[in-house]
Amino acid sequence: MTDEFIIKSLSALEDLQEVQRLEALVWGMDCVPIHQTITAVKNGGLVLGGYINGQLVGFQYSFPGFKDGRGYLCSHMLAIHPAHQKKGYGRLLKLAQKEEALKKGYDLITWTYDPLESVNANLNIGKLKAVCSTYMEDCYGNMKDTLNEGLSTDRFMVEWNIRQEAKDETPLPDKAIHIVTTGMNDQGFPYIKDYHFETNAEVIAIPIPTDIQQIKKSDLHLAIDWRLKTGELFKALFAKGYVAAGIEREQGENIQNYLLKKQE
Repeated sequence: MTDEFIIKSLSALEDLQEVQRLEALVWGMDCVPIHQTITAVKNGGLVLGGYINGQLVGFQYSFPGFKDGRGYLCSHMLAIHPAHQKKGYGRLLKLAQKEEALKKGYDLITWTYDPLESVNANLNIGKLKAVCSTYMEDCYGNMKDTLNEGLSTDRFMVEWNIRQEAKDETPLPDKAIHIVTTGMNDQGFPYIKDYHFETNAEVIAIPIPTDIQQIKKSDLHLAIDWRLKTGELFKALFAKGYVAAGIEREQGENIQNYLLKKQE
């Protein structure tokens, strides 16, 4: 029987200290100061903790944002203990975040993530139905933690309109036009051979590798090539009015596709 995953809203100092310890374990970089998380929680922010048998195994931290006359919730960090990853707990934390954000009066949640991280892409775009039309180059500068070191910190800025009724408007994979040609190298890693922009198709498929971290460990130059080429593709297509609105995953494949839909 699977242990129950219990989510709580956190504000006590000792709970936030526990969150900080888990943050250090998962991210391996300087932690968000406790005084900042406490201040955020007291001023419209949110820290959620996910527990199994009384042990903290995941958390989500967000704070208020404001731009162009509109307030929103800025989702800064989500982490799951390595022993409990890929079990759906990240999605449960995001859904709990949505409910708490609605109670606080928010209608929009935004966050950034590395578009080459396939698991995050599947959660954010594929499952939560957030969308992206903004590509941010080297958003955080040079980072030295395990996940980010070696690559520029390019990010998708996603938007999750949490008051909209959920609709299945995901672009259909069979309608997607593939403008990128990929191949496989001697190590079994995928790479981009060629691409073009000669299409005005309603839906365009853009590939990413399913394990950029493994590629980075084995062939940093190939990982950088993925970053540069996909960055050029996303920037050009977003500028033409496309939005990343779906994910195409195939069992056993080492590539998955973003589905970019032409905005009306």
